[in-house]
Amino acid sequence: MTAKNKYKALELETPGVYDLEGLEVGVTSNCNYKCDYCCAYNRDDGQCISGEEVIRIIRELPALKRVRLSGGEVTLKYQDCLDIVSYCGAHGIDTQLNTNASLLTEERIVALRDAGLSNIHISFNYTNAEEYAAYYRVHPRMYERLEQNIRMCAEAGLETVLETLLFEGTQSNMAAISEKVYELGVRIHEIQNSIVMPHSNWDRIATQEALVQSVNELIANKREDTTLYFTCMDRFAERLGLHEQPGVYFSNCVDGTKQLHLHGNGDILICELCHPVVIGNIYNGTSLKDIYVQQPEALTEFLTQRPCPAYDALFSNEA
Repeated sequence: MTAKNKYKALELETPGVYDLEGLEVGVTSNCNYKCDYCCAYNRDDGQCISGEEVIRIIRELPALKRVRLSGGEVTLKYQDCLDIVSYCGAHGIDTQLNTNASLLTEERIVALRDAGLSNIHISFNYTNAEEYAAYYRVHPRMYERLEQNIRMCAEAGLETVLETLLFEGTQSNMAAISEKVYELGVRIHEIQNSIVMPHSNWDRIATQEALVQSVNELIANKREDTTLYFTCMDRFAERLGLHEQPGVYFSNCVDGTKQLHLHGNGDILICELCHPVVIGNIYNGTSLKDIYVQQPEALTEFLTQRPCPAYDALFSNEA
């Protein structure tokens, strides 16, 4: 990791004392996409949280190093996002914006960059309009807009991260996706291993063999000026013969140990993706500042057992 690239800074550190260093905020649950694979907590329940309220919460968290803004589609609340980014940028807190990029414009991209946004994180799973439209359940013309906005982010000098989900629908096309990421001007590519999603009955995960083949192919063909981050693989990467090298990282999972998720209604979740368990509510007496001191029972149980659905899915035959 270079000094300039702060992406995954928390995940690349050696895990230490449990403390709230990262907060993911579901600024809005509403979304203009209906993705096939979605882990959003109560998507489209109408809950949102204002920039002013998020800033109030951040002020009370002295150990906070990073704020991730997500949704739903976070840019539906663009001005709130800009306000939060501006505050964090002025107070030394890294910020990440997780977006489908459909509502970005050049003006918004420049404003976010100038406000101090650390990086913009965009889902990128397909290289043609038809497959993209089917997966995200949108009109095919949205793919052209996606490409345009990604290029604008990169050209504006905004640290841009494209994330690809490694699952049945992408496992045979990872090399082409990686080439497209590079062609769009992006030099940070995150590959997230898929997990079973019981709440939506989604189970199109990649097999062990497909995962290993895809990861090795991506590493073998990595450009020198590109950084690869592999997520939801840290528990078993070495077991499968996968190892870090310059520009290749198997980032540590920090959900539940350093990072929690805050929904618009005040609910606090251990992890929206892997462990969507509500452990309290900031409006019903739960203190984010003291949550690792006065641990809710569900958080204590998680920290004791450290469950990993990615591991369980790949090694289910060992249970």
